[in-house]
Parts: sequence; structure tokens; C-alpha cells
Amino acid sequence: MRITTKTNAINHTWLGIVSLCGILIAPLQNASAQSDQDLIEVARSTVSADRKAVVVATMEFTDTESKDFWPLYHEYRATMDKIGDDRLKLALKYAKLYPHVSDEEAKALFETYTRLEQRQVEQRNIYLKKFCKVLPAAKALRFAQVETRLDVLVHLNLAAQIPLTPIPQTK
Repeated sequence: MRITTKTNAINHTWLGIVSLCGILIAPLQNASAQSDQDLIEVARSTVSADRKAVVVATMEFTDTESKDFWPLYHEYRATMDKIGDDRLKLALKYAKLYPHVSDEEAKALFETYTRLEQRQVEQRNIYLKKFCKVLPAAKALRFAQVETRLDVLVHLNLAAQIPLTPIPQTK
């Protein structure tokens, strides 16, 4: 089986994303050294540049498609970044509580988590419909796939760093 140069470039880009996603989590372990907002800014800037590089490498836009896509993409990412910021704030709040998370705190964290998940799905659906209006169907689908893969990488890296909530021992 022969691997093309373009496929190699895309694979290297994905490997870079996986490697750099680790940088997203590293600052969370030193939460006391910086403000939550500083940590969020570092995480956002790292992932944002890498996301855009993957989109460029995988989408193969024409000039016309590019002209219509990028303004919408920046609007979409700004919306998704706000949700991502809130998700990181939630993780930082959890980190400060861990391992002593009361039932009341767990309930509040859970409610925030489910609201964020719902907001992300709603906003993603709104924007994916908009991307279908500025891109051919196959490219809109490819973009949705690329975004899903990037989101999974970020979520997996974050999840790998966050320990499960301890369950109180009953006697």
C-alpha cells in the first residue's frame, strides 16, 4: 500500500495535534500558580492554532469556498471556545474540590456539565447547517468529521487528566 505525500502531511498534522493537546492539560496541574483565566488562554491558543492547521490541511478549499468559509469558521470557533472555556472552568473547579466532593458540590458540577454538553450540541448543529450553505455537501460533511475528531482528541486528553469522582464508602 502506497501512502501519498498529502496523506503523510495530514497524518503528521494529526500527530502534532495529539502531542500538543497534552500541553492543554499540563497547566491544569499547576492551577495555584496562575489564574483560571490565564490557564484557559494558554489552552485556547494552543488548540486554536493547531485546529486551524488541521482544517487547512484536510479541507482543500477553492478560493471561493475559502472566502465564504473562514469568516463563518471564526464565528463558530468563537462560540465553541466560550463553551470550551466554561468546560475548563468546570474542570478547574473540580480540581480544587478533588478528592473531597460533597453531594451538593457534585450535583452543582453535574448540572453545569449537562448544560455545557447541551449548549455545545445546540450550537454545533446551528453552525453545521450554516456550513452546509457555504460549502458543497461532501466538504461540509468532511468539516463536521474533522471537527468531531479534534473535539474527541481534546476531550480525551482532558478526561485522561481528570480523576473520577470518589464514591463515599458506606458502612
